[in-house]
Parts: sequence; C-alpha cells; structure tokens
Amino acid sequence: MQAVVLAAGMGKRLKELTTNNTKCMIKVNGITLIERMLRQLEKRHLSRIVVVVGYKGKKLINYINGLYIQTPIVYVENPNYDRTNNIYSLALAKEFLRQDDTLLFESDLIFEDSVIDELLDDARDTLALVDKYESWMDGTCMKLGEDDSIQAFISSKNFNYSEVNSYFKTVNIYKFSKDFSEFCYIPFLDAYLMALGNNEYYEQVLKVITVLDEPKIKAKRLHGQHWYEIDDIQDLDIAESLFAPDMKEKVSLIQKRYGGYWRYPQIIDFCYLVNPYFPPQKMIDEMEANFERLVTQYPSGMKLMRC
Repeated sequence: MQAVVLAAGMGKRLKELTTNNTKCMIKVNGITLIERMLRQLEKRHLSRIVVVVGYKGKKLINYINGLYIQTPIVYVENPNYDRTNNIYSLALAKEFLRQDDTLLFESDLIFEDSVIDELLDDARDTLALVDKYESWMDGTCMKLGEDDSIQAFISSKNFNYSEVNSYFKTVNIYKFSKDFSEFCYIPFLDAYLMALGNNEYYEQVLKVITVLDEPKIKAKRLHGQHWYEIDDIQDLDIAESLFAPDMKEKVSLIQKRYGGYWRYPQIIDFCYLVNPYFPPQKMIDEMEANFERLVTQYPSGMKLMRC
C-alpha cells in the first residue's frame, strides 16, 4: 500500500498565510498540515508516499525532507499548477497508481488517526470515504444505497436542502486498488482529460465511473470521527478548536467565536434563535425584513472579524 498526496494548489483563499507558503504548510495548533499527515502515514508502514507539488514546490520539498520521515517519499512536479486543477495533478502521478494499492489524500485536510484506519481495516479494496452531511460542509455530496453503492454525485447547483438527510459528503480521501487504477480509473481519467481539459476535478471521473453497470468503488461511512477541510481563515480557526490538544483549550477556542456553533459537528447552536413550534407570522415577517442583517452580521467568528 502506498499514499498519494496532492499538494500543488495555491490556496488563494487563505490570503497572506499562503503568500510565501503552499497551502499544506499552514499550521494548526503549531503543526503544519503536511507534517501532521506525513507523521500519520508514517505509522502505517506504507511502501512509499508520492507527493505532487506545484506552488512553492521547492520550498515544500525542502521542508518535507527536513522532517526525516522514514517512509520513502517521491515527488512529482506539476509545473502548470496555476492553470490546472487537481485532475491534472493526479494524472501526473498515474504511473504510480498502476504500481500499488493507493490511499489518495488532498493536502488541505486534517483528521484523526482513526480516519485512515477506517479505510485500511476495511476488506473492500476500493473505497470513497464519506461522512453524513452537516450544515458546515461544503463541496461534493453523494447519495448512497444501503449496500454503500454510490447512487449519485450531487453538485452544488443540484444541491437540494429538502434532501440533506439523504446526503453524504466526500472527505476527499480514497482507497484505490491497483487493478481499479489500471483498468478503470486511469482509462477514464485519460478520456476525461482529452475531452474536457486539465482544469477539472478528479472526482468528476469517479462520477462517470459510478454510472457503470457494476462500478468497482463503494462508499465507506465515517461514524463521528473528526476531520476538517481547510480552505479559508474561518476553516483554519475552526480546525484549531476542533483539534485542540486538551478539552479546556478546545472549549475556550470555541467560546471565542461568539456563536456560529452550527459549524461544529454534533454541537447544538443555541445562539441561532428560532422558534420551531408554530412561529407567529410576525416573527416570520421580521426575519424576512431583516434577512440581509442576519446573513451579514450574524456573529460567527467574531474574534477573527475584529482582527
């Protein structure tokens, strides 16, 4: 088993934090995302770790080499990182996919160790890691069958709030068998690139594969394990509280956000005031009249907004 880590992106939404660093070098509670991930992978005694670099690639390579990870690390360069998307980064590593079973990661993720174990301990050889949809999640969703088959990918434009109870969010961690990569994923990947170009997402290829009569990939459901994808400064703030080293610090960091607790899994947000039992028409009218104020001034992340 090997790992492939996609780390070529620029992370523009993190603004000054990625001016001189690649996205995976931002720190959560004092540890960079890439170091945390590589240390977690090192414990699994993999055959190698393939890292696809692009933006600030040389700096990232030097940083990783200075971590002295015992698992062999191979680097693949994406020189077109500023004009392509992650489908192209993965295509550059496709020869490695042919050589071994693979755990595939995006480098802007933070997660508990048990998240990796969920994939490694499952006897099924090709899996997409998913979690039950919650309001804080953003990005690609799925509908699943009772047998963990992927019935549909839900894009943002087709997202329907009336169906959220049936949605699962992709965690952007996958397990591909060597045969799945060789005989299924890579042929479709090549065809997709030829038809639609390099500025797409590798998940689009999986979307095509799932409509086959007998798709070879299933979903693997998480059950309460913590993970987070960091795209902007708010995500970083939330991740630091979720993964705080002790409970006292975690509570303090969460309380400093002054509301917006709906962003946290399994936390009820009592600061978002609603009346679920027959709200009077006056209350509905007032909320409609103040919709813009509620959207723009609701004090989620007030500590950051004051900075």
